[in-house]
Amino acid sequence: MNTDASLNIQKQRVERGIVARKDDGGLIGAWADSEDKLGEPAVEEAQDIRQALNIAKQKGWRKVLIQSDCKGIIDKINARKAEDPHIGVILFDILKLRQVFTECSFSFIKREGNFVAHHLAKFAINLMNDFEWQEFFPDWLTSLARNDVGASAPAL
Repeated sequence: MNTDASLNIQKQRVERGIVARKDDGGLIGAWADSEDKLGEPAVEEAQDIRQALNIAKQKGWRKVLIQSDCKGIIDKINARKAEDPHIGVILFDILKLRQVFTECSFSFIKREGNFVAHHLAKFAINLMNDFEWQEFFPDWLTSLARNDVGASAPAL
């Protein structure tokens, strides 16, 4: 699963995108949402990762690879450190949620490899409701996924 959160200071909105893929890079699901608020980048990225884990848990998935372009958050998760005054509670939730899965790993991915999640977050800027796609995806999303350099993420 790839995650991305984006802040739009002018519109005072936070946008989020999450994409789930099969081992071959094909889409399983995609989620986009936004809310009116002035967020902090690290907090929003961590919340997006927590949301992705909650989605995976609800779907009953047992093996999960979470990729984010927020290296600082990924490093804290992999170090299993939740002692951050701004995001400690969120990190604690993530560390607890990871125990639900038989395999759960987190890796940093450059923005270029997080293309679909990034575009989903940008798509969310004007949303009034959350969007979720499963099984059937809009052409623009399928096209982005096909061209995404991160589509061939390592399998667990």
